[in-house]
Amino acid sequence: MIITNFKDGNMLGDLSFRPFEEHGIEEESRLVLYNNVEGDFSHLLEIEPFEKAKIDLNTLESHFDYKFKYQLKKNGKWTDHIKYKYLKPEQETDKGIKYLFYPDPTSQHLIIVFQAINKNPGYNYIRTLKDIKASKLFIKDDYGEDELTRSSYYLGKNRTNNIEEPVHELILRAKRTLNIDSKNIICAGSSKGGFAALFFGYKYGFGNIVAGGPQVLLGNYLGKGKLEGSSSILPPILKYLAGEVSQESIEWANGLMETAVRSLPDHDPKTYIHVGRGEPHYEEHVLPFIKMAEAKKNLEVDLGEYNTHSELSVHYPEYLKKAVGKLIK
Repeated sequence: MIITNFKDGNMLGDLSFRPFEEHGIEEESRLVLYNNVEGDFSHLLEIEPFEKAKIDLNTLESHFDYKFKYQLKKNGKWTDHIKYKYLKPEQETDKGIKYLFYPDPTSQHLIIVFQAINKNPGYNYIRTLKDIKASKLFIKDDYGEDELTRSSYYLGKNRTNNIEEPVHELILRAKRTLNIDSKNIICAGSSKGGFAALFFGYKYGFGNIVAGGPQVLLGNYLGKGKLEGSSSILPPILKYLAGEVSQESIEWANGLMETAVRSLPDHDPKTYIHVGRGEPHYEEHVLPFIKMAEAKKNLEVDLGEYNTHSELSVHYPEYLKKAVGKLIK
């Protein structure tokens, strides 16, 4: 595992490589860091037994397209102990928000990607956006308390904003670091990430949104089977957010998006939503959102010819690339 140490005031901290903790290596080892873009070795660092190696992320190329491996010395020669692994420079703010940051100093745009629900929380659409010439900030969500997904929806516990606020602070930090205007920030994500893209984009005045199959009436979605003792993974997320699973909690959560949309009456971001024509999110969430945002002029909905939410993962990546391409050209 790669551990990063967040440096106060900066978006980029240190990468720590710990061969003993990661692979049980108890002897001298060598870290090999390879630059995939340049096609050469970036670092060859010898590490004493039980020690670690640190690399300042600011010393790496901004593409962060690297891979690494550990070697051990056998018969006087360094030989591979593990195969190459791709580098994911995960960092963590002083308030516990985890993220990947890929700055592009040649671009005036920042893409923020929020993750969907997953039993192994991580980062979405890194490969999809790999060749897009823009800075990128991928934000993880593993801050909830349900055992299966740890979802917070980037909001907070018991109707607070104890996750929302530090996530917003992280976005503002990236904005300042890159000296980027809010109108050039693109919020993106699908499903839960689509909810977050719409929520943060409207509430905090960011200029562009590309959402796929988003939840909008969050209470209805998370409250499925609420009072019937359902084994669904969703009600525990609602309990974390609202404090209980009840009809009143469902109504409270349903109102979150409309409050966000109305928080800045004059804000009209370019909003692109993709959803399957026959999948339930269209009628249950996208149509209500269109009504919420009826005073907005920059809303475009793209309907795919499919009927299940699971098919979103097939269709949204290409839509995301095309939409972002239009926004940054």
